Amino acid sequence: MKLKKTFENIDFVNRYQNICIKYNDFDNRMRNSTKQLCKQILDEFDYNYKYISNGSFYQIKHLKGEILFQLHLVLKGGIIETLLFIEENEKTLEPQGRIDFFPEELGIPFERLKCGALPKYKSDEELKEILNGLFSIYEDLKFEYINQ
Repeated sequence: MKLKKTFENIDFVNRYQNICIKYNDFDNRMRNSTKQLCKQILDEFDYNYKYISNGSFYQIKHLKGEILFQLHLVLKGGIIETLLFIEENEKTLEPQGRIDFFPEELGIPFERLKCGALPKYKSDEELKEILNGLFSIYEDLKFEYINQ
């Protein structure tokens, strides 16, 4: 799998797992977060994004030569579902889709039960912190893959 070394080099599994462990309060999550709130918070980051209404997610794209990175964020009911797709020369690379399944596909241990697999936010501030961590992983992944 072409991406395995890239994910290992950026310590993806530990970084994502730590986000999920730190932000794992399902009972007190912000159930009433709205598209307006999510847009307001996403606007604080330096990304051009588009809301895809038929899938209810925010899409961030980055094209570098023949490599297309797509990050999809589903922000609903205080839970963040993150999906990642990387295409090179119009071929989608594996793993793809929900990033909480990547460790298993990469053969790297992941404490799914311990961390709940998807980060949960209780407040605007926690949503910002989680997004900051996810964007940090995304940026490191792009840099590592492009420069490998």
